[in-house]
Amino acid sequence: MPTAISVRSLQKTFARQIAIDGLSFEVDANEFVALVGPSGCGKSTTLRIVAGLERPSSGMVRASGETVDGPVRNAAMVFQAPVLLPWRRTLSNVLFAAEMRGKRPGAFRERAKELIVLTGLDGFEHNYPHELSGGMQQRVAICRALLLDPTLLLMDEPFGALDVMTREKMGFELQRIWSETKNTVLFVTHSITEAVLLSDKVIVMTPRPGRAKAVVPVDLARPRDVGTLKDPAFVELCAAVREAL
Repeated sequence: MPTAISVRSLQKTFARQIAIDGLSFEVDANEFVALVGPSGCGKSTTLRIVAGLERPSSGMVRASGETVDGPVRNAAMVFQAPVLLPWRRTLSNVLFAAEMRGKRPGAFRERAKELIVLTGLDGFEHNYPHELSGGMQQRVAICRALLLDPTLLLMDEPFGALDVMTREKMGFELQRIWSETKNTVLFVTHSITEAVLLSDKVIVMTPRPGRAKAVVPVDLARPRDVGTLKDPAFVELCAAVREAL
């Protein structure tokens, strides 16, 4: 399997404080990888560096075989807040991704409609953000991220602001969407359960300055469902990640 993301000896310093120090890891193409660690260990900063939105102090990042020295063209990000335009309806918010890249929205209208159906938002195409629940708003954000068929999907605590039940449901939804799109996903989360449930492997980071402390492979059959949460193998994997933290 070709390598989609390669991070080598990454260091990031803010005002003389080292946030990330010697971080190295790899993500294979079409792999779903979770990044977990204590607050302030540099998870979100790592994601921004991989996306090319922030420069490292030293080290190297390669995405899709190219050295990252600016915004990665074939990557899309999903943040904790959906960041939807309140004056736009669902379909228009999804199509905004095309406008941001200087493309004609009309050329992506059918793709946007397909994604709306895929994420269970059909029937809500013409609703404004304030008419949608938090989970539905985040689905719109995921549609927007997937509109241009990115190779890399970078997700920074996308379900962190949701209640427990909605968060669990969105996790299963994301797994279903990923099984059809097969993007390479780097997923930042504070939830051990969420990380193990969704990913092919979990990268555990140390407290600041952030380094890769452990890599826990997740060899659980897919698709995963509520029953997976009771599987002894799942419980053991969660314990392994927790112990590494």
